[in-house]
Amino acid sequence: MQQPRVRAPGPVAVGHGRCHHAPDMRLPHFPLHTVLFPHLPLPLHIFEERYRAMASDLMADGSPYGGRLVVSMITDGPEVGGDAATQAVGTICEIHSAERFPDGRWLLLVVGVARARLGAVDRSGPYATVEAEEIGEVVGADAAAMVAPVQSALDTYLATVKRFVVRATSVGQEPQEPRDVTATLDEVLKPIHLPDDPVAASYAVAGVLQIELSRKQRLLELADASLRLRAELELLRRESRLLEDGAMPPIPTTDLGYPPN
Repeated sequence: MQQPRVRAPGPVAVGHGRCHHAPDMRLPHFPLHTVLFPHLPLPLHIFEERYRAMASDLMADGSPYGGRLVVSMITDGPEVGGDAATQAVGTICEIHSAERFPDGRWLLLVVGVARARLGAVDRSGPYATVEAEEIGEVVGADAAAMVAPVQSALDTYLATVKRFVVRATSVGQEPQEPRDVTATLDEVLKPIHLPDDPVAASYAVAGVLQIELSRKQRLLELADASLRLRAELELLRRESRLLEDGAMPPIPTTDLGYPPN
């Protein structure tokens, strides 16, 4: 199967003003207990009948959706087997690769391309669709100057995460086992070099941070990259202090991973 092309996000506006919004569009809606950021990948295992139908329509020749759907964070209701309410701001994503299994399930890899303000949801069809108004990106004041200190704070944060996990998993273990854990973490938590583009850098950090979904959603909704990077700098420093002091993170240590570069 030919893989659909991933469209890059649109031009970025510099300054404090808002970009002109793209016209509203109606796209398939995929509520999840996650926050997807532009520029970042997300694997989707499609097994419910309604989402199998959605995947088939997205991959069909001449699809009106152009391989795009909307992912937004659930605020109320189930992820599987029912209808869910979600945040009013989500992320438009495009299918990067797709595999259909003989039993009808799909494995999709989608990539976030733009934030969107969501409108009316239509559940009259085989799957829900939602009105989506693309939100233009704004760099904001001094955003470029924020990348270097955020990079430094990110390096410290990842190093602190490694130390925390090693300490947490080494209690009562043989001396060799902590070294094994450290070697494994070195493979998983590799150094991340942030892109020079402040918008892309801000979303990369947002994807790495292991924090509550509500905090991730607030990062997604911030008006510009400068505000997002400043908030992330504080979060990185805060989380590093908490982990260094032995405070438990808000998620299981088994989930301390991040999307690949």
